[in-house]
Amino acid sequence: MGTPANSFGLFRVYDQGSLPSHNPRITSKAAQPHRWSENSTSTDLESSFFPYPNENSFRLGDWYWNQGTQLSQRNFQKLLELIGSAEFHAEDVRNTNWTTINCQLGNLDPAETPLATATPSATTDIEEWLDADSGWIRSTVTVSVLFHRCCLRPGPKDYPVNDFYHRSLTSIIHETLLNPTHHQHFHYEPYELRWQPPHKAQDLRIHGELFTSNAFLDAHRSLQDSPKEPGCDLLRRIVALMFWSDVTLLTTFSDAKLWPLYVFLGNEPKDKRGQPTAYLCTHAAYFQSLPDSFKDFVLENTGGKLPGDAFFMHCRWELFHAQWRVLLDDDFIEAYTHGLVLSGYDGIKRRLYPRIFTYSADYPENDTEEKRRKVAAARRLIYKNQYVVDTPQVEELLKDESLVPTVNAFSDRLAHLGFNLHLILVVDLLHEFELGVWKVIFIHLLRMLDSLKSNLLSDLDYRYRQVPTFGRGTVRRFHRNVSELKKMMARDFEDLLQCAIPVFTGLFPEPHHAVITRVLFLLGYWHGMAKLRMHTDETLGILENVMKALGEALRKSVAETCPAFATRELRCEAECQRRRQAHEGLGNGSVAETQGTTNDKNVRNAKVLNLKTYKLHALGDYAAQIRQYGTTDSYSTQPGELEHRTSKGRFTRMSRKAYIAQLAAIERRQARIRRIRVRSQREALMGDDPVPNAPDLHYVIGKSQNHPKDITNFVQSNTDDPAVKDFVVKLKKHLLPRIQQIHRENECMDMTLRTPRSSLECPDDDLSLFAVLTQVIFKGNHIFWHNICRINYTTYDLC
Repeated sequence: MGTPANSFGLFRVYDQGSLPSHNPRITSKAAQPHRWSENSTSTDLESSFFPYPNENSFRLGDWYWNQGTQLSQRNFQKLLELIGSAEFHAEDVRNTNWTTINCQLGNLDPAETPLATATPSATTDIEEWLDADSGWIRSTVTVSVLFHRCCLRPGPKDYPVNDFYHRSLTSIIHETLLNPTHHQHFHYEPYELRWQPPHKAQDLRIHGELFTSNAFLDAHRSLQDSPKEPGCDLLRRIVALMFWSDVTLLTTFSDAKLWPLYVFLGNEPKDKRGQPTAYLCTHAAYFQSLPDSFKDFVLENTGGKLPGDAFFMHCRWELFHAQWRVLLDDDFIEAYTHGLVLSGYDGIKRRLYPRIFTYSADYPENDTEEKRRKVAAARRLIYKNQYVVDTPQVEELLKDESLVPTVNAFSDRLAHLGFNLHLILVVDLLHEFELGVWKVIFIHLLRMLDSLKSNLLSDLDYRYRQVPTFGRGTVRRFHRNVSELKKMMARDFEDLLQCAIPVFTGLFPEPHHAVITRVLFLLGYWHGMAKLRMHTDETLGILENVMKALGEALRKSVAETCPAFATRELRCEAECQRRRQAHEGLGNGSVAETQGTTNDKNVRNAKVLNLKTYKLHALGDYAAQIRQYGTTDSYSTQPGELEHRTSKGRFTRMSRKAYIAQLAAIERRQARIRRIRVRSQREALMGDDPVPNAPDLHYVIGKSQNHPKDITNFVQSNTDDPAVKDFVVKLKKHLLPRIQQIHRENECMDMTLRTPRSSLECPDDDLSLFAVLTQVIFKGNHIFWHNICRINYTTYDLC
């Protein structure tokens, strides 16, 4: 069934014969911003802030934990507004036991919360946590380490890795769907988004969101075509899981690192998922690495000799997939097979089936049936016959496809259900292009300029520094010399590409300048097309054509232009290489060799541009991936990189001991405080008169008088606010003509209430106007505030 086309010619096509009961686009724009169950009853407002004793204690705790980690002027102003309000009383926070409250909020396992010591109202709140929040789980993961037959103690040995903190994937789904913030923009029904161009008879498919993609639609249709659960007639819908994981350093000057697993739900719009303040990213696990004591364990079993790097790499992969087996537990497999029966925030009961759609990570591992067969054969040699991990017999099976002898956890747990791992490993624009292909080409262009034996690199630096900023952070100022490549991130290389053509103009001689300019143009063209947030079938065809032209231009450049320049390492590259060699030499104790390497500072190795890389080859897959999963901003690694700032901010709040446990506790604490805030706001709003939904009116405000405010006190307490300047006079001027209109209408109904028109007419001179305004008197000298003011306005959202 299709919807009518909007003013832009966009319309939706649903598989079912009727429109869905829950439409997030309409709900989030036309309906009330706060929703609550009709069966809810008004409770004591103080209990809604549990474990905080009162509202002021909660507001202060919320400010501390959820208003950012930087002591900025903005946060300082928020604190001043909090403690300076008329409702704030110091005695409310003076005796608050903050330590106990923080422990309760940060408790990783809510089941350990002492129900016996809680009040009846608090017990209800704790039970709500037990229902909707399973907290974090600390597990011990066991890795089977194989020692070959020449070791002191040959055979497989179990090595336990402690403190693997993770959350249940099914509980994450449960918690998300019961959250009103998530519900208002959660899409249960996938659909095709199509566009009818005004100049064409045939409509076009629009690619953007995951819930409008072929992958989601195919999974939805497959689910509807599958047999239902016996005796169940509930709606069957899909919950789309999107995973991000990558290692990050928590600080600049220490070795504290974190390997988090982030989970987004693809049923939610990508623009919301990209906003950290929307809190749509869930921290699902903090992966553990092999501890330093693992080497002691290895030495005990080998007899004092450390194996090669291949052995330790194999153990790292074994640990990684062992942790994934913990995440893909029996509850998740049960939900994957038979679904989760949940009543959403709209009160409709559905059977929800989790499906994994994307896994965005730096250099993920592919897997196929043939690869699994080879891996199984290699593992038999290692674990049964006790061969070395990198022995020739094992390498013969694995080397051709660069495989590793590790059983993939996804294939192990989900392959029998039809899950195909290599389909979820999507392209990565940030690492493959911005920090991959473009970075390599840009550095080689610097080498080509450096080979001309002039000050061209200095000219390039000067030109980039002259580039003005554009937009709000779209193109930032280049403060450093770009040729030195110091502290450059992905966004810096993106800006370099966007400004490259005018900056490089005239630096290379002809005919090379024309070839290089064309390469830069096609790189920028491809990059812009690949990052579009909305694609059509036609624009994807353009992307494919640009990719073909880019490949031809790069091959021509390597064949004709690059050989004309005797390119060598940049000075910064050579210096970095010498520092690396010096560090490795000192670690190995080779002092003489290190000194010889360090003294030869003028040696720079020859460099050529290599096109035979995976990252360049992967650029040809982007059009197909967009057709299958939507645009790249939906599954780029950029949201995961952005979420690292949350973990780094939390790290500044804690001690450096057992920081992973503290990170998990702070995550729960902040999430529970946000839940308390939503619940308290919901209960406070239940006392207000309902605001009607009247889209034809410019604004709608309730008419209740439950919350009076003295006008004089209001003006005096806000003297520094420009909006309150001449507030009373402006308010009376606003009300005077409306009072006159009311009087005129009443003249015809009741002549006894008639007021002489001359006494309320607005004169021209200021003195007479002031005299008339003094006749406008406020009853009780009060105005009344409301929680909701609905302002209706026209938006131009395309879908």
